[in-house]
Amino acid sequence: MHQKKEIRRHIRNQFQHTMPEKRYKEADVVYQHLFQSSVWKEAATIAVTMSTRNEIDTEPVIKQAWKERKRTAVPKTNPLHETMTFYHITSFKETKQDFAGIWEPEPDLEAYVSSSDFDLIIVPGMAFDKEKYRIGFGGGYYDRFLQTVDAPTCAILYSFQFFERIPREDHDIPIDFLCVSDGIF
Repeated sequence: MHQKKEIRRHIRNQFQHTMPEKRYKEADVVYQHLFQSSVWKEAATIAVTMSTRNEIDTEPVIKQAWKERKRTAVPKTNPLHETMTFYHITSFKETKQDFAGIWEPEPDLEAYVSSSDFDLIIVPGMAFDKEKYRIGFGGGYYDRFLQTVDAPTCAILYSFQFFERIPREDHDIPIDFLCVSDGIF
């Protein structure tokens, strides 16, 4: 567990000290790899978390999904039960900054999206490795959620978030695809 904290600290440091222009340029390449992939093209309903400052920006992903008329759902966390429920959004105006400063949807029962409806889940994280394991933000929300879904999972990340191997635990589930500036694998 100690190593995970060190890796998270290292990644936060990289975000603070990598020039924004360099990150934006690399992110554009990552987005293009994602949007050109078959996993993206074949997905009609996408789950994606609205990014925080220590991860690649997901706003362009959400906007592209809307442009392509993909049903886009973002999670609302329930800290009491440590769960997430996803809701379809068609505008950022349907969200507000909530738990842990993350932008989340305003719950609307009519906009609820079942996890069985997802064709692709964009999974957040701070660090990833060659075997597609991830280090999240420490709450375990996605670790629990991924145990309940069958849809393909993909993470988008900067090169400095990619490691040869990261620490893992028995409950960790690898991601199906990693999308980096070198491509998607």
